[in-house]
Amino acid sequence: MESKRSNPQTVNKSVYQLERFIAAGLAIFLLLLPFHLVIKRLVPDPLGTYWKEILLGILVILWLIRCLFARRILLSGTPIDWAVLAYLGFLVLRLILDRTGWVAAWGFYVSVLYLPIFWLVPTALHLHSAGLQTENADAESKYIRPDYATWINRLIMVLVLAGTLIAIGGIIEFLLDRPLWPSDELLQRQGFSDVYIYNTQIRRVYFTLDSPTALANTLAMLLPLALVLIFTLKKTWARLLAGFAAASMAACIVLTFSRGIWVAVVLALVVMGIISGFLRRNWKSVLIILGSIAVIGLVWVVVVLARTEDQKPSYPVPVELSASEYLSLPLTSISTQLLLTEPESGQLNKQTWALTDPVNGSEDIRDVLFEHPPESGKGEVVFKVDVPEAGALRFGIAMAPDVWTPEMGDGASFKVYIEDSQTSEAGQYLFVRYINPKLNPSDRRWRNYLVDLSPWAGQSIYLSLITEPGPNGNWDFDWAGWSDLQVVTLDPNYPIQDQKDNPVVRHTNSVLDWVRDETNRDRLAAWSLSLEAWREATFWGKGLGSTGVAALRTKPETAFVTESQVLKGLVELGIPGFLLLAFLWFQIAVTGFFAYTRARDRQIQAMLLGVAISLLIVFIEGLVYQNLEVKQVNAYFWTIVGILAVLNRATE
Repeated sequence: MESKRSNPQTVNKSVYQLERFIAAGLAIFLLLLPFHLVIKRLVPDPLGTYWKEILLGILVILWLIRCLFARRILLSGTPIDWAVLAYLGFLVLRLILDRTGWVAAWGFYVSVLYLPIFWLVPTALHLHSAGLQTENADAESKYIRPDYATWINRLIMVLVLAGTLIAIGGIIEFLLDRPLWPSDELLQRQGFSDVYIYNTQIRRVYFTLDSPTALANTLAMLLPLALVLIFTLKKTWARLLAGFAAASMAACIVLTFSRGIWVAVVLALVVMGIISGFLRRNWKSVLIILGSIAVIGLVWVVVVLARTEDQKPSYPVPVELSASEYLSLPLTSISTQLLLTEPESGQLNKQTWALTDPVNGSEDIRDVLFEHPPESGKGEVVFKVDVPEAGALRFGIAMAPDVWTPEMGDGASFKVYIEDSQTSEAGQYLFVRYINPKLNPSDRRWRNYLVDLSPWAGQSIYLSLITEPGPNGNWDFDWAGWSDLQVVTLDPNYPIQDQKDNPVVRHTNSVLDWVRDETNRDRLAAWSLSLEAWREATFWGKGLGSTGVAALRTKPETAFVTESQVLKGLVELGIPGFLLLAFLWFQIAVTGFFAYTRARDRQIQAMLLGVAISLLIVFIEGLVYQNLEVKQVNAYFWTIVGILAVLNRATE
């Protein structure tokens, strides 16, 4: 009697069912990934932390079984395979040659992460089932001929559903004005889980992700796919739901106030519109969609602007300055050197510190007021100051380089409190800033500030310089220092930040401000450190795990973040790795271009255009942010590249 295993029809049907299991598992993985932090907190370890790796591992095993049935390795069948295999092979080679133990292992993990999804997608979409004979096939329908558009639409709907859920969560978070799922990472880095536009109380949302930037990047790459569904779905109600999804994601992207991703989305839409000619042929539909998104975005901005009327501070907002601007302030005079003044209360403990400026690489030596907070309470030094006309307080803050390692405390908070010495009225805080160079590499330098004191011109005031322990109340090694500490008279023409400017407009315009904007200057510092690190090992790089998440986990005392996916490749993998990454992007672009030129079906064209826009957004943002280190972005990136491979097959 012939066994079932020898029956080709039974085997083929089993193969088809196996592919359906892979598709279902992949859908669950993609839907749950944005809620990883929720699962991690609610489900006991190790399952709560590593559920995604476990699930992906099971899917890879099922894929390998499918390959055994086919008696060959089932890849995507596109030139992208060669680029991915070359990149993966180089990573394995570096893992072997670098010999840096857990550092290289973590670096390899972060670099590979969810790369296998690229080959799971074609299998999940039944790309390899064409021509398989089923057990119950009749003479008319002997072979499975998959409708690629239908299967791709289903996968896109899974991605859009995930994006819609986190977008709605972000919008609700903004309306309630509190984090719905406070981020532990943000708490460690800045001392609290709220994120605001700098120097305002306008909330930046992040819902269940690690940061507003991570949420913005995730939604930005899914937004074009929601627009695709508006064109490809047949039923009106389904198109309306797709429109709601797109509007929700667009509104939430606005509320993250992540300026870089705004630029990336607009550039990607413009570039692809010009290249494809799609806008010209479908200008009415596109105009309606983009107009709707613009209206939604405008509505949310109006909400933000209205809210800011009640949130404008009644005191001057401190301005953070670059090292060069800090040293070249147009001063008429220095009226008071606090480091040379006897305080009204507290101890004047002076030291000299030398910190390297990460932007220009020079050593910056300054005299400081050393103020270590006590075991309980706060450290406080109070000065009595006569404020001149056009007066301002100029100072820098830092923590001693000797304590820039995680086992030495949890950072410190710096505060400036002011009150009128002639009245009994309560004073107010002019400055509050928590820094944690132990876990946040961007704090490993002087942070320079200028606070406008002109509202107190001609008055005698008390200035209190306060330091407090970090969020964990750990006062060990809180070696906090205030540098310079001068009350100065500014040139009347010096443009101190105008408090009448709308903070949203100011935040938007500051995308081009590389002198004063804190985020931009942090990026400059990161790029400078990255280029310097690359020069130390120009050809071969410094090795896997030398930057980013892997470095912060394994050697945080010397870790730094490149703030660029391109620089990350150069620093870690050198010129060979950079060329392989460039080859990968080249093959993605070429595959997408030729697939689009071959496509005759408008539905396939719309899908290809949406995929291209998503990938272009990832590419543009990757120039200024290590976006592929974000779990959700990485997983969805490889999913979308896999969809591109299937679409390429559909046009052949």
